[in-house]
Amino acid sequence: MRHILITGRCGVGKSTLIRALIRAIPAPVCGMITKKEAAGPDGFCPVFIHTYGEPKRFDDYNRVGLCREGKSIAFPEAFDRFAETMRYPRECVIVLDELGFMESEAHTFTETVMHTLDEAPLVIAAVRDKDTPFLDAVRAHLRADVYRIDEQNRGEVRETLLNDLPLLLPELFR
Repeated sequence: MRHILITGRCGVGKSTLIRALIRAIPAPVCGMITKKEAAGPDGFCPVFIHTYGEPKRFDDYNRVGLCREGKSIAFPEAFDRFAETMRYPRECVIVLDELGFMESEAHTFTETVMHTLDEAPLVIAAVRDKDTPFLDAVRAHLRADVYRIDEQNRGEVRETLLNDLPLLLPELFR
């Protein structure tokens, strides 16, 4: 099976497309989601990492960064802590939403993501549209098909992927 990587700028609909794909795939889903929350009194927007399908936590344990006015502060140790939970059953479709530049210095996390791409039967991931060694390696993975979306083509890419899922993933649509 080939992995499905969706890339594009912020707010273009990567996560929305992933949710549509997940609803259409007849398999259990595992994985992770990063989510930027509203700014606090200090003006910083906290970014948290959550386990897909489980209740969300909002504490220092899973706060992976802060953003404000185009600047970010990453907490690589939080990404690396989360990497310890990234052992997924083989029957799961693995969602990684979203992989971005904040992970760059989280070596355990980035190694775990690359190992997941090497070993998992199917990964569906949103990949930030930035150039970093980590994100470049993810997009260049030998088992990855990269779909670039923008405001003009997102509907067409969505329909193409949904219509082609049985061809892309015949093992799941028997």
